[in-house]
Amino acid sequence: MMFKLLSVVCLLGIYSSFGYTQPPKPCCAPEQWEGLLHITRGDLVSGQPELADFTYIMSYDYGMKKLALKVLGSPNVRVVQDFDKMMQYVISGTTCNATKINGGLFHCISMDATHLQTFHFGGMQGLMIDAWQMMSPDLGGDAVIDVTHDGCVPVASVVTNTKPGMMSILEYQNITMGIKDPSVFNVPSPCPSSDNQVDGVAKPLIGLPGLSGH
Repeated sequence: MMFKLLSVVCLLGIYSSFGYTQPPKPCCAPEQWEGLLHITRGDLVSGQPELADFTYIMSYDYGMKKLALKVLGSPNVRVVQDFDKMMQYVISGTTCNATKINGGLFHCISMDATHLQTFHFGGMQGLMIDAWQMMSPDLGGDAVIDVTHDGCVPVASVVTNTKPGMMSILEYQNITMGIKDPSVFNVPSPCPSSDNQVDGVAKPLIGLPGLSGH
């Protein structure tokens, strides 16, 4: 587990820059996009290391303040995070559970973020990336965030301090602009689908099914 975590940290933070003297300005991600989100989280549970690994099909709409995710390999499980209502809905078949969200929908590199470097991912002909370090309550802690130099499209993030001993790695793949099917944000009514009250508080992204804290 530690080898994988350290390897990704190295990928995010130990690249040579290529002669850029003026750091870029903080930027904001596109308003609407879709792609794959892969999350790896290392945690200490009762003093023992534990690794969780999940991939989601992700749809992001900042104008609507909504995030929709479908668990890859489990087509009947999907998640909708509504940041206007500050609620997360987990839909599995005909069952819908609702949980409060603690945090906002991440969109912009903060103005006080530190620009670490600009580098080419995969060599001189590769994708040009800006690496930023910032405190992000929306992601759940201290973060190193990689975005494309042109367009500010998310590439990867490493988030620490979500709780002692925890580290989360977020990787974004196959991103396309826009939302192909707006119905991915639909939530069945009623939700919750039983008389159970809303239970617990989830963090955006980090509090997804299979990744909630112990």
